[in-house]
Amino acid sequence: MKKLAIFVEGQTEQIFIERLLKEIAGRNRIAIEIIAVNGNQLKRYTTLIKNAVMTPETKFYVLVYNSFSDNSVPSDIRDRYSSLTASGYERVIGLRDVFPIPIYQKSKLITGLRYSLPQGTIPIDIVLAVMEIEAWFLAEYNHFIKIDASLTPERIKECFGFNPKTDDMEARPKPSDDMKQIYNLVGKGYNKSEKQLNRLASNLDYEFLYIELTNSVPSLKELVEYLDLFLIP
Repeated sequence: MKKLAIFVEGQTEQIFIERLLKEIAGRNRIAIEIIAVNGNQLKRYTTLIKNAVMTPETKFYVLVYNSFSDNSVPSDIRDRYSSLTASGYERVIGLRDVFPIPIYQKSKLITGLRYSLPQGTIPIDIVLAVMEIEAWFLAEYNHFIKIDASLTPERIKECFGFNPKTDDMEARPKPSDDMKQIYNLVGKGYNKSEKQLNRLASNLDYEFLYIELTNSVPSLKELVEYLDLFLIP
C-alpha cells in the first residue's frame, strides 16, 4: 500500500485536502488519517481527528497533519521525517500560503524552506498557495452560484472590481478577504469556522479544479501533479 504524508498550515487546507483526495482517488480506494496540533509554542501536543478507515479496496494511505501554523509546517516535517521514513511513507508534501510574506519574496521563501528540510530517502515537496489557498476557491467561481444564484462572476466584477472567471486570482493580495466580501454580499459568512469550511468544500467543483483550473492556477497545478505522482497504482 502506498503511503503519503501531507503537512498543512490550518483547518482550511485540512478540510480541502481531505475532500480533494477523496474526489481524485475514490472514497473506497483511499484511507485518510488526520492529526492536528494543539497548544502553544511552549507546549504542543497532537490530537487524532480522524482514523483511517481501511477496506479490501484500499490502495492508498494518506496522513494529513495539521500544524495549525504556517511556520510550523517545515519544523513538523523535520521532527517526523525519520518516523515517516521508518513507517514506509514514500512522499511528503508541505502545503502553506505565501501570505503574510510579500509575493516578491516568494523565491526567497521557497529557498529557505527547502534549505531547512531534511535530506533523505523520501522526497519532500513544498507547495506555496499564492497568496492564500482562498485564491483557488476564488478561481473556482462555479461554487459561488451554488452558494447563491446571484453570485455570478459578472456581479462580483460589478461589486468588487475583479472577475474570478477571467482574472488571475493568484494576483489578489488577500484572497480570504475577497471571499468574506463575496459571501457577505448575500448574507453568508466566511470566518473559517468548521461548519463554513465544510459548506465550502461540499460546494466546490472538483472536476473543474482538477481538469480546468490546473491550467490557469500554477500553485494548484503543482499540488495536483504531486498527488498524481502518488496516486499512480
